[in-house]
Amino acid sequence: MCSKKTPSSVVGGGGRIIKDEDDIASPSPSPSSSTYKNFPFINDSSSNSPPSQYDGGHSSNSKKRRHHQAIFLAAYCLFGILHELFHVLVAKTILALRSSPSSAVLDSSKLLVSSSSSIGNDQLTTSSIGKFLSRAIFGRYTVITIPSSTTVDGGMMSNEMAASIITHSGWILSLFVALGMHYYHLCHARRHADTSAKENSTKTKRVSSYFSWLAAVVETAAPTIILAAYITAIESITSDLMGFVPKMVQNLLLVGTSSTASSSSSANNSSDNNIPIQLQLLLHCGNFGILLLNSQWINIDGGKRALNVLEKMVEVTMMRGAQSGGVVTFEPASRSGVSVGGGGGEDTNPVIKGVRSRVVNAKRTVLSQGVRKKIEQDNCSLLSGGKLKGWNDVEFNATSSSRTAAKRLVRGFFGHTRFATSSKASLDGTHPHQWTPRRTLTCYGFQSKEGALQGEVDLDGGSEHYLDESAKSRDAGRRHAVGTGMASVGQVKDVMRVTPKGQLMGVENFVTHNGDFEFYKIGGKYYDCEAIQEWLARALHVPMPATVDSAAIAGMIDLLRVQGCFALSVRYAVCFELVGDARPTDSSVRYPTLMQYEAIGKIFEKVLDQMVMEDGIKTLEQVSASVKSRSNLCNMIKDELMPLFTKDSNAVVTCLKSFVTVDEEGGNLDQFVKAAVDAFFDNDLFNTTRVFLENAKGSFGLCVTTSLDAHRQVAMAAKGQTLCIAFYPRKGMICYGSEQAAVKAGLNYEAPAGASKWGSDFRCVDEDAVRLDLDDLGGEIALLDWGYAGDNEPAVSPPGRALPVYKLMGGAVNVITFHQQNAMEKSSSLLKRLVTLENNEFIKPLLDDCADPVLGDIQDIPKICHNIQEDWKDVGLNRMSSWHLMQCIKKRLKGKVDGTIENHAGQIDILVTGCEVSLWLAEQFVADLQKCFPKLYVKAVSSNKLLGLFGQELSMPAIGFPYTQKGMDLKDPIVLIISHSGGTFAPLACSNLLQSFSSSIFAVCSEWDTQVGKQLRSIYSGGLDLLTSRIFSTEVGVRPAEPCSVSVVATHQLLTNIFEHICMTIISDPKFRFVTGSIINERDLQTLERLNIDNIKALERIVGVDRKGNKLHDMLLNKEAELRAAGDLWSEHILENAKAYIMTFIYIVVTVTIGYPLISGIADAAGLRDERYYYITRFFDSLIYFWLPQINVMILRIVQGRNKRHRMVGRTVVIGDPCPWVAQSAEAFLSKIFACSYSIAGLNVLSGNPADHLVHRHTHRVVRGSLLVCGRPDGRLTALTTLEASTCLAVNQASSIQSIGGTCESITIGHNKSKLPLSAKGIFLESVRPMFLCEKLLVESEGDECRVTATGEMSLTATGNLKVRPAAFDNSKSSKSMSFFKKTSSISEGDSLNVSRRLSSLIKRNTSTVPSGSSDDDLNSTNHRSSAALLGAYANLEKDAKSKASKVGDHNKFDVDAIVEEMIKERKGVDQYRKIFEEIDVDGSGELDFDEFVEAYKRINPDVSVTQLEQMFKEADLDGSGTLDFEEFVEMVKMPEVEVLGKLSVQNRDDRGLAQVMPSTERYFGEELRKTAPKGTGAFLMSQSQHLVMELYESRIASMQRFVAMTVMFHQMGSRVQNFFPNISFGLLGYRMDRTHSIMRIATTASPVSGADVRDRMVELLLRHKINKAVTLFSRKYLQWRNAKYGTNLSRGNTPLSEKSE
Repeated sequence: MCSKKTPSSVVGGGGRIIKDEDDIASPSPSPSSSTYKNFPFINDSSSNSPPSQYDGGHSSNSKKRRHHQAIFLAAYCLFGILHELFHVLVAKTILALRSSPSSAVLDSSKLLVSSSSSIGNDQLTTSSIGKFLSRAIFGRYTVITIPSSTTVDGGMMSNEMAASIITHSGWILSLFVALGMHYYHLCHARRHADTSAKENSTKTKRVSSYFSWLAAVVETAAPTIILAAYITAIESITSDLMGFVPKMVQNLLLVGTSSTASSSSSANNSSDNNIPIQLQLLLHCGNFGILLLNSQWINIDGGKRALNVLEKMVEVTMMRGAQSGGVVTFEPASRSGVSVGGGGGEDTNPVIKGVRSRVVNAKRTVLSQGVRKKIEQDNCSLLSGGKLKGWNDVEFNATSSSRTAAKRLVRGFFGHTRFATSSKASLDGTHPHQWTPRRTLTCYGFQSKEGALQGEVDLDGGSEHYLDESAKSRDAGRRHAVGTGMASVGQVKDVMRVTPKGQLMGVENFVTHNGDFEFYKIGGKYYDCEAIQEWLARALHVPMPATVDSAAIAGMIDLLRVQGCFALSVRYAVCFELVGDARPTDSSVRYPTLMQYEAIGKIFEKVLDQMVMEDGIKTLEQVSASVKSRSNLCNMIKDELMPLFTKDSNAVVTCLKSFVTVDEEGGNLDQFVKAAVDAFFDNDLFNTTRVFLENAKGSFGLCVTTSLDAHRQVAMAAKGQTLCIAFYPRKGMICYGSEQAAVKAGLNYEAPAGASKWGSDFRCVDEDAVRLDLDDLGGEIALLDWGYAGDNEPAVSPPGRALPVYKLMGGAVNVITFHQQNAMEKSSSLLKRLVTLENNEFIKPLLDDCADPVLGDIQDIPKICHNIQEDWKDVGLNRMSSWHLMQCIKKRLKGKVDGTIENHAGQIDILVTGCEVSLWLAEQFVADLQKCFPKLYVKAVSSNKLLGLFGQELSMPAIGFPYTQKGMDLKDPIVLIISHSGGTFAPLACSNLLQSFSSSIFAVCSEWDTQVGKQLRSIYSGGLDLLTSRIFSTEVGVRPAEPCSVSVVATHQLLTNIFEHICMTIISDPKFRFVTGSIINERDLQTLERLNIDNIKALERIVGVDRKGNKLHDMLLNKEAELRAAGDLWSEHILENAKAYIMTFIYIVVTVTIGYPLISGIADAAGLRDERYYYITRFFDSLIYFWLPQINVMILRIVQGRNKRHRMVGRTVVIGDPCPWVAQSAEAFLSKIFACSYSIAGLNVLSGNPADHLVHRHTHRVVRGSLLVCGRPDGRLTALTTLEASTCLAVNQASSIQSIGGTCESITIGHNKSKLPLSAKGIFLESVRPMFLCEKLLVESEGDECRVTATGEMSLTATGNLKVRPAAFDNSKSSKSMSFFKKTSSISEGDSLNVSRRLSSLIKRNTSTVPSGSSDDDLNSTNHRSSAALLGAYANLEKDAKSKASKVGDHNKFDVDAIVEEMIKERKGVDQYRKIFEEIDVDGSGELDFDEFVEAYKRINPDVSVTQLEQMFKEADLDGSGTLDFEEFVEMVKMPEVEVLGKLSVQNRDDRGLAQVMPSTERYFGEELRKTAPKGTGAFLMSQSQHLVMELYESRIASMQRFVAMTVMFHQMGSRVQNFFPNISFGLLGYRMDRTHSIMRIATTASPVSGADVRDRMVELLLRHKINKAVTLFSRKYLQWRNAKYGTNLSRGNTPLSEKSE
């Protein structure tokens, strides 16, 4: 055989070419390679000649390879079966030697057939063998349950020893098999080599062709089989010896007292004394779910639209915080029909199973989409196109047969989103939770009492017997407590009667829970959650599935939900009724296994079946509702058990002997039997939930579902956590959720319409959708029962039958509620509590999905603010709430006037509270209110601080804050709760907690229908009086985007309107003005209202959308374009590293692939191929590779025209603004925008106050490339000039810190069009307002010489005068330039921001000229003065004004003689005032009446009108007596004239007489004041009376515009970065900037204050408040009685003589 030689070449190191002439064909096999020649994955030389490229040799090799792979798989499966089977055989052998007769071993495959049978007695069926084989082959495990043995006699091994032997037997066998086969193969190969070819040929001829082929196959495949044996051995060692267990197998195991599972046992062998320490969690989470009563939701489109509703609910619920989520739904256990089940027939309840879908959200994925995708994977067929399983089957649909139609299953989805705070988000901690896996038990079916009896009488002769005797009288009321559309109770037609026979049913329970589970009471004592978790693991013999507290709730439900199953009822009696001295914390107590409970339950079942047969019982209801029948059943069971307990050798009851005693004196056998029987009949789903909540401590939003009940009912509960249920009669759907807004998802979708072969048995009712809010304060349980098989009455056990039943949705759903306690008021009818969702103007539907929710929020700002202002003008909800608030304020101020409310340091008149952004807005609102009314005690306190101080048993101190329980006087203050969502935990809890301190509580929310609103509406019974409305609504609705923009602005806007109304109320009464020290007047309010109205137009220009939601004309988009251009620039800063990385990657890939780096390629192209150039070019190429990222960054900066001196690192943005709320809110907005960004484009965000601490906190962090954006106050106003100067100084100081000629890049945003020399850019917002008087005077005083042309800039000379110099940069002249920022001497050439053609076009828009119609009063066309220039100009005006007023001229105010002279004048002034007063007081009464005052003042200044004097007189008459005494006269005389002028009467009522702050109509603010001022009054001094409204303009109006401008700029930044990654990765990468990783838009769970203590303190304080009111009332009545009897005023403790004598 000749070998083919072929020349080949490879590239060696250093680019050298190596030639190779070696053979390519495989050489002849050598002895050294004979061992491996048969391994198919190494070499195949079974053929003597190599295959030719023309003879199909490649195909032959492929066939051989597939042949060996098939042999490997078969051997691998065979060894796995052998391994698991050996476990079972060893277990059977060992346990057969044990002395206990009950000892047996049961494989899990037979456990599903009969949970009480053993391996030795079972008839192995095809199904059980198939399950065993499938587990052994695919799961590589089997389950072995070892019955417990309480004693060890005669050397019998313990359960632990038996489990150890069974566990280790498997890996030992597998290892020996692998070693033995390998040894045999080596021996056989050696013998084969020693045998001659002749002998081998003879042997071959003797053997038949079949055996010859078999031997050849075995010989060829031996290495493959040995490999499979070794792999099996390694698997068994890792699982059986090392204890590695796959998570899937852990979730499937069912463990006994001591159990083992081959390949997976070690991790599950948890002894009683080795329970791991658990970790209790607090969870931010939310329940959600839907019930589809109308089968058209399923059979039209396969449930796709229903999943849309569910996804929308998840999306809204995610706002509460969501890192993981899950859903459970139920479907038939067998596709052959819903009634199929072991022993079941037509008249049985369906056998269903739960399908649980859970997912942990990644950082940049959307949880709602992930949950839906997981549901579709688990519940939809692969070929169905996303349709739910069974969508077209009879189980979920109605047929022509009414009986079959009634038996259809109702599809329900029960879900939960979880936010863990004490552990990582993991799958095992994700809801829905299940402690015990599904197991098959003998169960009896139950139904409603009416459906069961159907004319039959009970065993007591037809009389009703109640377990609670008082329930008999209440039951009549139940039968008439019906809701809408109810058919008369008792009319039963074609109802299936459940047979009183047991059937095998799968039992599994699921719970979803938000809140915290802290304690549970067992045997009269409370045990914490950790102890309960440890006890559950021992009582249920199932390891703890998850460390979260919600899993413990699932375990408690497993123990409590026992109706219909005697095995579970016996376990319930042992664990709860026979506790005795066996405490849950006692690990020495050994509880029976489930198999042992089943064995005991068989005795109960036998007696019940006998009773049913002998007494002719047709339904178990005849026994359940009869006390006599229950008693007879208990006696029969006791008679059956007594002989067993007296025999020591009986194995069935041996496990109970430590719990049950039968001695004659104190036996508890009767108690045991009665407890088990009562639990069997009573512990249904509703009663289980009730019992759990009665004994549990914590906060709960709970949904409980079980496989025994999910075909007709579900239980929900609220205690310390909210839960809402929405009913949609027209659509046949029920939605429930912890988030109130989530249940409104049904409003956005209609039921599917289309052709289907199935009908619908749901009768759509023309009723509006309604919502039921459960009482989370007192604790409430709700059972929803929609019936089954024609039984439309609720299936509840006797303990719950005394409760009212309400039929909703046309009688299709029964609702039963139970209040644990209601400290607020007596429980009212459920129908009165229902909130109408449809055709209700106060209910806003959820917004439609949009591609960019953040942009949608920003563009809605003008419309929302305009709507708030318009709504305030009408008699709407906000005006009703405002009227009520004003009444409360008047009541409070009247108390301060008449002295009933004392003034002291700790007093609080108005308390404003909130969290985060809401708190920052509240602090600004309080600051403005306090500034206007210095004597009004207004406080803004965090809701968490209030809960820590007043909502805990042990008060949490507010370290660093001046708040204490004793230091805060909360005696009926006016409370304003600001919570835009209305669901944040702390404000929501305060709405309840503060009701014990105040009856005047109001809330500012996004809509009327919020959780806070619900709590406040419940203060008044009925809640129908609109005049007592307490809710202020922005009408923004639910905004799921986490970066907050429109919600912040809308709240600020609404607070501005509330502020104006409070001010108007207070200043309308002189007494109120005096007691509050008011310094604001009505003219200021009119000016503020004009600014408030004009603000809408300014907002439109900033966001580019008008108040109707339409986009503005391009000519009006200059400012929005400028802001977005700045955002584009900064986004390029952020993306430069990512782009440079991509450029680097491309360069390396290209140059390495082609073999020509840049320098080497150029040299080669230039012909420099000599060896001496080789190393030089490679040296420079290596430098390029090393510095390539930096080179690419610099290339990007040059091309885009950005600053080249910035550092090439991650960027930091510092946000500054003199208004704290702007900087704080903008920081929160930007940080959330970039929360999910990739690290290569990450951003660090900081904030500070430039007028306070920005320089101190952040200038040491300034580096080249730091980004600073700072809001500037409008320094053109005299009250704000110095504030702008301080802000500009801070920006200049930060921008002056340079390195290598570079510094931070700063942008200022404000209204004063004067750019700072060190800032990179100044963005000037349009001033859509009239001038103030000071601005008008400045323009008039400067004249034409100070007018700044389009080419001039204002500055200040050394003497303080203004001068004009040529501008350094002129936008109008540079439209052709790509430069974005002004080029100054401090910024080097080439640093202009040439970003893109788009930026150029945007800047060109900004160069449009001023409209021709502009005048001097147009602020956008007047002089652009710097803050320094304005300071000098206003200083000159003030100096001149004072000189004219004093007639003295200019003098040094710090001259000592002048100061002494002024003090002497002041002292003499009092005597002078006395003289004047006596001269005016004509009648000598010591008081001045109005006529005397007018006559005297007219002599001084005849130009003052009588109306003005009347207002001045009222202002001076502080006590309202109608006259002025001397003190009041002195105060009036000392009042500056500008203040007197500002307080002249202005009417604030519209043409309808409605109290309204009327906007000013002046051309410039102060025009009327200037006209009506007496002669000689200086105009500039008049302008000082506007200082307060200037400050309010800054805090209420201008600051809002700056915040909105920042959001526009930041949104553009985030949008560019967000869109970059999908574009460069073809959609593989990406994130949503409207989401953060935590997804916590609303903090709905107690943090940092415990929810349980808050709820308890709410109840305690409320009861204490009621008791105090009762005591006060009794005391008052008693004093009135004594005063009437003895005729003496006893209010001060006087005792009448007649009583003393007594």
